[in-house]
Amino acid sequence: MSHLFRFLFFASLIPLAGGGLRAESPVAVFEVGEGGYNIFRIPAIVGAANGDLLAFCEARQGGDASEIDLVLKRSSNRGKTWGPIEVVQESDDYRELFGEEAPEITIGNPAPVVDEMDPENPGRLWLPYTLENDRVFVVYSDDSGKTWSERREITADVKKESWGWYATGPVHSIQLQHGPHRGRLVIPCDHRLSEDGEDKGPNGAHAILSDDHGKTWRIGSLDETYEDGLNANETAVVELNDGSLYFNTRDQHGDAPGTRGEAWSRDGGETLESRSDDWKRFRPASVVLDPPVVQAALLRAGTGLILFSGPDSDGPSGEGRSDLRLRFSTDEAESWHDGPLVHTGPAAYSDMVMVDAETVGVLYEAGENRANESIRFATLGVSEFAEKDPVVFEAEGGCHHRIPILFSLGNQELLVFCE
Repeated sequence: MSHLFRFLFFASLIPLAGGGLRAESPVAVFEVGEGGYNIFRIPAIVGAANGDLLAFCEARQGGDASEIDLVLKRSSNRGKTWGPIEVVQESDDYRELFGEEAPEITIGNPAPVVDEMDPENPGRLWLPYTLENDRVFVVYSDDSGKTWSERREITADVKKESWGWYATGPVHSIQLQHGPHRGRLVIPCDHRLSEDGEDKGPNGAHAILSDDHGKTWRIGSLDETYEDGLNANETAVVELNDGSLYFNTRDQHGDAPGTRGEAWSRDGGETLESRSDDWKRFRPASVVLDPPVVQAALLRAGTGLILFSGPDSDGPSGEGRSDLRLRFSTDEAESWHDGPLVHTGPAAYSDMVMVDAETVGVLYEAGENRANESIRFATLGVSEFAEKDPVVFEAEGGCHHRIPILFSLGNQELLVFCE
């Protein structure tokens, strides 16, 4: 006997994997060889108080441990064009800290944040960063990144003696907008148990906090579960609507399922909880968040929308650092969906920014043959991620226990439930 069933289509809940919605008009911001630098890597982006977009990155002569300056470019027209390279921190300026046998000095891991609530200096832009992945510094700008304060070292306040390798970000940081800790600056960081910045030893993630608009800094939430199989590494953070925080971390080749971990904080970044009996701090994240082992970014893109950016191991180019895709959550990071591809081909680190209330900007490493060929910027409309009202129709067939079914229609995949 056939039965008549009502099907409910949510027509734009899941953009078509490997196609469908896509970013428009990517622009090259930094390109190999520009300004005498061989490579540009590790992007971070914020919107400054004057409305400019500021794209930060590491300007390198070689690999992770080569001579590296911290630089930015500025866009005053919503990312359509970008100005010249501006050097924020010059590696040669740190030679005095090393004496006569100075190494090739590495300045990196930008983690910028705009303090919108400083009553004395509204819009002050803070930039935490590291020297040799060992020592931690901050500078600030009161003119949207055109000039910068003298550097200030905060290593003694934010780094334990047992930690060697240390990274701020690399991704934008946040200022809390809700709850009893409103105004707090939260900088996601990671560390390793090693000597003098060496990139070896057990991995851990932490946050550094300021409750006095950058006058003082301290360690907040801390993952020291070094033997749990989830090797927390580069981390991003977003504030949820209830004032709690959601952290998402790179799992550095741990034994836990997948490549990402997630944790929550209900006290403004003071502590972490996994919300799982099986994991103490971070737990394995949703299988939808399936990049390779790589940095990723989070962004609140509206009251009901959170975005995640990173390569897609199931993208059209196959496994590895390629196919930069956005994923999205409409239920405060409780569940995730695949979103549009920003770039097909080699891609790696990324960050995101709200260009305006209706537009998301993505700053990302990408190329045709290698991900480190350039750092690019693309924009997408927030409306592309919005859930639509269900389309209801009736059809004959079978239905089993409200299991969702995936149909293709045109260039969209449709998630279908039956009643």
